[in-house]
Amino acid sequence: MYTYLPRFAELLLNFSRFQRVQDTLSSIVVAVQYETMTSSYQLPSPLLQRLFLPPRDPSLLLSPSQRHLILLSEPPLPSIEAIARPEEKLAGLRFDPSLLVPSTVVDWATSLTIRELASAREWSVDLPTDSEGIRYVRFHPTRELFVFCSKVKNEPRLELYQCVRDRNDHDGGRWVVQRIPLANRRMNFITGCAYRFNRDELLVSTVPLDHPDPPKQPLTTGPAIQVVEKNARKAPGRTYQDLLKNEFDEEKLRYYLQVELISINVVDSGEESNGLKIIPQSMGGAMLSSASEKLIPQNPSPHILHCIQPSPSSRFLLVTLLTTFSYSVPLSRFGKSIQIWDLHSNTVINVASLPVDDEIPLSYDACSRHPRHFMWHPVKDEIVYVQALDGGDPSVDVGENGERDAVYARTLVVDDHSGEVTLKDAVKIVGLQWRFSDIDYMESGMSIVEEYRWKDRMERKWVLDANGNKVKMLWERCWQDRYNAPGEPLMRRMGENGQFFVVQPSPTSFYLKGAGASPLGDRPFLDVLDFGGDSIVTKRLWRCVAPVEGELDPLKEVDGVIPRERKDVYETFVCLMGDNDTMLISRESKITPRNYYLTKLSDLSNEIQVTTFEHPQPDLLGVTKELVQYKREDGVDLTCNLYLPANYDGTPRPTLFWAYPREFKDAKSAGQVKGSKHTFVYARWASPIHWAAKGWVIMDDFALPVIGEGDEHPNDTFIDQIVMGAKAAVEYATSRGVCDPNRCAVGGHSYGSFMTAHLLSHTSLFAAGIGRSGAFNRTLTPMSFQSEDRSIWEARDTYITMSPLMHVKKYSEQDRVGKLLLIHGEADENSGTYPMQSERYFAALKAFGIESKLVLLPHERHGYRAKESILHMAYEQEEWLKSLELGTSI
Repeated sequence: MYTYLPRFAELLLNFSRFQRVQDTLSSIVVAVQYETMTSSYQLPSPLLQRLFLPPRDPSLLLSPSQRHLILLSEPPLPSIEAIARPEEKLAGLRFDPSLLVPSTVVDWATSLTIRELASAREWSVDLPTDSEGIRYVRFHPTRELFVFCSKVKNEPRLELYQCVRDRNDHDGGRWVVQRIPLANRRMNFITGCAYRFNRDELLVSTVPLDHPDPPKQPLTTGPAIQVVEKNARKAPGRTYQDLLKNEFDEEKLRYYLQVELISINVVDSGEESNGLKIIPQSMGGAMLSSASEKLIPQNPSPHILHCIQPSPSSRFLLVTLLTTFSYSVPLSRFGKSIQIWDLHSNTVINVASLPVDDEIPLSYDACSRHPRHFMWHPVKDEIVYVQALDGGDPSVDVGENGERDAVYARTLVVDDHSGEVTLKDAVKIVGLQWRFSDIDYMESGMSIVEEYRWKDRMERKWVLDANGNKVKMLWERCWQDRYNAPGEPLMRRMGENGQFFVVQPSPTSFYLKGAGASPLGDRPFLDVLDFGGDSIVTKRLWRCVAPVEGELDPLKEVDGVIPRERKDVYETFVCLMGDNDTMLISRESKITPRNYYLTKLSDLSNEIQVTTFEHPQPDLLGVTKELVQYKREDGVDLTCNLYLPANYDGTPRPTLFWAYPREFKDAKSAGQVKGSKHTFVYARWASPIHWAAKGWVIMDDFALPVIGEGDEHPNDTFIDQIVMGAKAAVEYATSRGVCDPNRCAVGGHSYGSFMTAHLLSHTSLFAAGIGRSGAFNRTLTPMSFQSEDRSIWEARDTYITMSPLMHVKKYSEQDRVGKLLLIHGEADENSGTYPMQSERYFAALKAFGIESKLVLLPHERHGYRAKESILHMAYEQEEWLKSLELGTSI
């Protein structure tokens, strides 16, 4: 059926939803049923405009000395102009070719404030007069100074500055900004921050002075050819975006990543010609044109400097060079050369040569078969790294007590007479039965090593002595069991070159901080764990204030005593100061935004308020929040954050259900409460909470656990389990009398969008759905997705069954066919959620006549960023749900 609409009537009615095919006075044909629309950005209601554009709280950075807090203020959202800048997409990277920063860098702080914690004194620091904003703040490891880069107004240029205490200020408080001259060099941030401290020197990655213009696009590069050789090793590849495609891509990547490393003494840099020094190993044979410095040529090499780590002594650099490119994996898995650069003798020591890492099995228990995780020991010039003993393949049988990973060390030795540096052969520190996860070093010289086993979500932590011998197992547990999580070691930056250590009150103890999950919600804590005796003893030092209602376990309270004072607030532990008594915490309530406070373990009544942030969204005042619990039909416990509108009158309301499914290996962990009902009621751009201000009831983050116990795989029963979870949520809200079951909508982002499509296909619970940036055809991600680590050839039925595209006919046959709004960023970089996923799914919905709409947001990635895009998203969602607000269901 078609409608004929005269051109003048279209203009008169501002019927902008339909595409204007030709500018003519004659009538035009508009397909009402199957519309294709192009339009300008739209604005939601004034209420939603206010809610989606709140002022942002400043970002907070604590100095290594823990004496000063930096507050960086940024605008609420960047403009579409900022995110629409040209970008290159190479080897899994996306970056601005003019600024040489990742494309995600669009937020620049426009004000800088420094606050002294002890005195509460505060200084507003004047930014450079030509600054559009600043970013990449980095502290000196031991001095009260920091550096940052400034974006020059209306120019594709970044400048380097340091901020130091004013020596001429007799009160010792004022801070001044000084430009660090780079002799016309440009910094390169593409693969990370361009600078880092090495004691009093700043190492800066810069574009070579003699760098030519970018390579020009050829008419053709010829055929792009990839080959699998006969008898090659298996190389399953996950779904990656922005991979190299041809020789021109390779040429561009080499061009943009080529850098020279310079060293600047920022403590007394002085004039522009002083303080600037070239790291000779990074050079390609060029000569320094300014001052008297000369560039010492490096061995001729096309390799690319990827990352550097200064040694504890600051004499050496651990350097990673990119050597071999690949068209099948991103840059992080390219071939590499690991080297040590001696800054005293200008020599290079080769540590390892690694090929392209494209042969890792799909299992999440798999890893590279080559050496990995190269790092410095934090107190000595010794390289630590990890290597798989099973070839990185968990299917290899290593026996009941066999080792899969091992940690090794190689020590640098300097000859006292000749000064010659040699790298000793590798020595095995410790073997691990599971896969290596991390290693943290203690002040005492001991360390804590962590290993994991993905298949059953288990982790273990060991204490090692200075020689790497296992002293004691701290714990072995399922990391999904939040109620019994012991926390993580507390780290503090204490090394002279910025190294982090586990904080220890004694040689055989250390601090733990954790979320403190409980049936009453999260209550963060600080513990001290002592491993010196026959058994491990943990003592609770601090915990978030207990809520007014609910039964407490005295064994999990401070000193084993139920607290007398109870308040409905939420507190988090931030850090412990150097005296191991003073600590920084945050506090918030449902109606009071998060602010920060200094207090003492020895006297919690001694408190200093550090920040005074105000409510950014007053339109949400009066919205109430509950953390509710109910059961799935199979008895699994479920939770949800229930939001009721202000001045709620007790009548059933249209209800928006929002979720993100999660996989679990046991029902007990799946049913545990997560989060806290006492956190501040605040709506971020991706949140559904805005609709509570419009009178909706919100069931946010309603639990949709997908459980696969033992050898079972969670995804084999994915649909059945999420349908059970959704039915339980709707039944609970309806039984409470807050939900009108005829006016329910469901939505989610990414995996939540995928979930939304399934719930509309397999139930009649919802009149409408909103799916943002989802994936709907799992055959397009055949080498695993989300937490699924089997390939489509190992789990064919699961892949097909889990594809909403395959169920569109069933969707169309539901008793109530809910309409579906699809929104997707045109530049979605997320693995597996190509925009094509939404385009193909929309085509299928259209083929079956299902009411639907597809909105593609220009320049947007997996998470939307621009003000115009986010407001338009809000507009589309508001219009899509309007019929339910009016009391009409579909």
